[in-house]
Amino acid sequence: MAQKSKKSRFGNPAKAAADAAVRGRLAASSADVRLERAMASLSPGFVQWLELQSRPDQSIDASLMILDDFFDMYRMVEPHTDPTALVPEAVREVMATAGNTNPLATLGLRGGMQDYADYLSQAGLWTGTPDDFAAVKAELARTALAGADFDNRNDDDFLNAADYTFADVYIPELTREEILETVLGSPLWKNTVALLHWIGDGKEVTEGGELVDQAGAAATLIHSGLGTLGEAAKFTTPQEHDAGRLSLYWEAFEVVGLIFTQDTRVHPTERAAVSLVDNDIVMETMRDLMSHFIFILTLVGSDNDDHGPLRWDMADWLIQSASRNPPEAAPLLQALAAPESVHPDLVSMAQHIAVWADEGLVTVGRYVEVPPAYRPDVVDMLGDDFAVKAVGPGAAVAFS
Repeated sequence: MAQKSKKSRFGNPAKAAADAAVRGRLAASSADVRLERAMASLSPGFVQWLELQSRPDQSIDASLMILDDFFDMYRMVEPHTDPTALVPEAVREVMATAGNTNPLATLGLRGGMQDYADYLSQAGLWTGTPDDFAAVKAELARTALAGADFDNRNDDDFLNAADYTFADVYIPELTREEILETVLGSPLWKNTVALLHWIGDGKEVTEGGELVDQAGAAATLIHSGLGTLGEAAKFTTPQEHDAGRLSLYWEAFEVVGLIFTQDTRVHPTERAAVSLVDNDIVMETMRDLMSHFIFILTLVGSDNDDHGPLRWDMADWLIQSASRNPPEAAPLLQALAAPESVHPDLVSMAQHIAVWADEGLVTVGRYVEVPPAYRPDVVDMLGDDFAVKAVGPGAAVAFS
């Protein structure tokens, strides 16, 4: 009697594996198709909602691209993607991945997805739980520093290094002469010298302490490092730019102790006079000016605008610009040259970075970089509020 051949009750293993792969591809394909269909039905309403926000066509196109980019990453984290019921943990993972790759990615994704979440809410299209929606909104409101609230912080939980890792500030070994050369050649110092010389023996101020000849003072601030970010100038009139810049300098002079008012005239202080001739005092005064400008432009300068979390993005940008791997300038250049083609948050960021560049706090070429001579100041100024670490051969010398 012939023996029957034994057959696996699971069939041909190779064929079973192939069939499983096909089923997996079909399942993934079906999920993609469902997502595409859902987005096709949601997109027209989203576009209309953006139009009601007075967004130009190119900005709307940019928002739709942000949405595509987000869901390309999101579906890998959450295969059962429902675009009307986002999973907070998956959103968090997408934002963290984007942020660790490029701070601009976090900025663009966050702004675009905040728009999308607001649209779902206002149109009554959110199908998830209220708690999940609140968690998604909270995640999208975060920037580089998870959960940071500068004005209402609890010092015990203000920083959580596990949530975000900032770039290390890289400080090369520099000689005193190299540092002094950077300082003396910077727009910030050149303008400081020019304004102090203009004040001379004293200038008239009002009873309220306001400088009478505002135009004359502003006209001394002729030095700029704006360079390739020059497109930022088109967002304000020359008069607005000059007035805003003079205000920053005047406040810095008062805080640092370079001017004092007596009766109805403002005069340079003894420190100002010494700073003009003593190179050691030059560097000390410049450090104080730098710290003031970093603080005002980075941590305070955006408090009263429509981009509350922007200051955290700026701190992240400044830190990364002082690292071994500085961010590329191209996205900022595009935002300033064609603001209607990108998300408004990126335009606002580019305008703020242009203010840094104007004073030489960053240089802009292919990359946005903090000059090495200023990097210890970045660590000093931001180290109390962010987990900033200095590395490189010059770090030990700078903080000895």
